[in-house]
Amino acid sequence: MNIKVKELSNTQLPYHQCPEFIALIDAVKADLELRDANAEQPPTQIVQYIKTKKLGALRLPKQYGGQALSIEELFAVIIELGRADSDVAHIFHSHFQFTEDVLRHPDPTYREKWFERIASGKMVSNALAEPSSHNIGNGKLITHLLNKNDQLFLNGKKYFTTGTLHADYVLVWAQSHLDSLCHVVVPTNREGVEIFDDWLGIGQRNTASGTTLFNNVAIYEDEIRWPKQKGLVNKPFAQLYIQAIIAGQTKAVEDRTAVLLASRGRTFSYGNAEQARDEPLFLEKAGEISSISFIVENAVLRAARSLDRVIQHVDLPSYDVVLQQAAADTAKVKVAIDPLALKAANLMFEVIGASAMGRDTFNDRHWRNIRTLSTHNSVSLKAKVLGDILVNKKTVPNIGYF
Repeated sequence: MNIKVKELSNTQLPYHQCPEFIALIDAVKADLELRDANAEQPPTQIVQYIKTKKLGALRLPKQYGGQALSIEELFAVIIELGRADSDVAHIFHSHFQFTEDVLRHPDPTYREKWFERIASGKMVSNALAEPSSHNIGNGKLITHLLNKNDQLFLNGKKYFTTGTLHADYVLVWAQSHLDSLCHVVVPTNREGVEIFDDWLGIGQRNTASGTTLFNNVAIYEDEIRWPKQKGLVNKPFAQLYIQAIIAGQTKAVEDRTAVLLASRGRTFSYGNAEQARDEPLFLEKAGEISSISFIVENAVLRAARSLDRVIQHVDLPSYDVVLQQAAADTAKVKVAIDPLALKAANLMFEVIGASAMGRDTFNDRHWRNIRTLSTHNSVSLKAKVLGDILVNKKTVPNIGYF
């Protein structure tokens, strides 16, 4: 991909408004347009290009090759990336969560090892969920470590392994050889790792969210991450990241509505204007979409500030309280914006006309993507927890999925 991007300047603009990032977004948009013309091909080339531009290192300290962005600043970047191509934004979901975990790891040697890898453009994905009848998050896993003559081997099958096809490492949740749960970080090119791009969802079609198999994959002790023995394990960052992609897709709906309505060739004979772009009722819908987009984006960024507060309190007695508040804030964002984003995507069809409904236009993409992203957690169950907090002074569930 022959795209020139300017080196980082000394500008005081937020990173998501800097010329080099805007050029990167333009490259993502151009790549999506090209892939659309070729039957929605996977974003392999643009993901590799983004890796070379070290976007995955934005949260790292500057002395380690990063940009030291706050979480709020990072989410502004992710919203714009999701606006350009929600598949590409989603592919980096687990990488940025992994980076957050590295930033907070107590061992400086471990931090520096991963800082070096991330700063070089290496990407980490996840293999957490697996085909099973067990309740999500209850800790009953089929994927396991086995000790054979003092050598550990990983065996199992994982699904929804978003981005693993493009990643250099994959974080695997497994039952350990000591009969406890653990995470294992495995190079994706190691013998026994098989990655299948078999995700067939209605939306987020090119996120490589399919199956990854582990067949007697050799594992070493320094690749195992043992869980904390006590304390909160909530990870609102991972949850809010999904909402940031939804916010980006809502902005894409706003963009697309403006283009399609402005260029619409005809209107209804019983309408109120000669041209669709002057039809008051269509303009009302467009204004509603724009307002929804504003609210959705700012809700995500407001919750991101709560995540920044968590970091500021990490070594203080107030840490648990601040983390629970951030988890609740993130849940409120989901409960509020999922239906709003879907409403915006629906409203777009009110104004674009039947001529814009061809499958080759991909105008249904945003609804499909928002609908698919919103299924990552239940709005109803999140709302129930929030009601319990409000009325009965309960706390958020102490699980990583909340």
